[in-house]
Amino acid sequence: MAGRVGCRSSLLLLLLLLHVTVNVRQAGGEQQPHFLHQQRALNMSVQRGSTAYLHCRVADLQDQSVSWYRKRGDEIQLITFDFQTYHNDDRFALSYEQPHNWRLRIRYVQERDEGSYRCQVGTHPPLALTVRLQVVEAAVHILDERGVMLREKFYRVGSTIELQCRVADVPTATTLQLAWYRNRHRLNYDDVRGGVSVKTELRGSLARSWLRVGNAIRQDSGSYSCNVTGLAAASVTVHVVPDEYPAAIQRGVRSADQWRGVPLLLASLAFTLIHTLPHALSCCILAHR
Repeated sequence: MAGRVGCRSSLLLLLLLLHVTVNVRQAGGEQQPHFLHQQRALNMSVQRGSTAYLHCRVADLQDQSVSWYRKRGDEIQLITFDFQTYHNDDRFALSYEQPHNWRLRIRYVQERDEGSYRCQVGTHPPLALTVRLQVVEAAVHILDERGVMLREKFYRVGSTIELQCRVADVPTATTLQLAWYRNRHRLNYDDVRGGVSVKTELRGSLARSWLRVGNAIRQDSGSYSCNVTGLAAASVTVHVVPDEYPAAIQRGVRSADQWRGVPLLLASLAFTLIHTLPHALSCCILAHR
């Protein structure tokens, strides 16, 4: 009986030792600083003039330091060391985010800020994460149902207003917030006007949004704009006219290309009037006498 108890005790002790050994080994592995990013090289694009956050998530840092550097060719420039900033441009600063994100903040991003940034942990050997920053400027355009860029559009009373907003070069670090407005009044699904629908999609760096206003009335005329928060905006003038204005409806569209010749046409008309009007007036006066 005593032999069985001793055997069980020895077995329990052996299991306990194995459990402790496994936990110690696991703890030792977890205590080593490591990045919480799947890749050691990240690409990031931001809108010019916005605020960029370059993320560097480090787990189990212990007493190790974290630094941000910028690399330009063979030149390496220290930006931050732990919580201290050493850059002479106050747009750069560490913006620590709990629990372990040593992110670098760059305000009012400019084209000159493009390049490679390095987040480094002071282990031996050092751990390094590279972020390649690209600065872009999104382009916003409004098109009709045929895909023609617009500045002005005519619709019949009772027809459907169909406009498409196209946003190219959307930054990867942007949470897209797109809204349609008519004369500074935001158009929503629950708008009192009714018959308004909006569909928006984002695919890679291209965003598109479709606005439909059913059974158009004269009061739907105005300036329609597509606003992308923090990026840019575009607008188009919409005219809703009765059927007794067929010429305007047939003309229908004023595209961006069609407007290019307008200043030249006006200048030509002005030149003609300046040179012919005095002669015409003098002829009229002589005839009247």
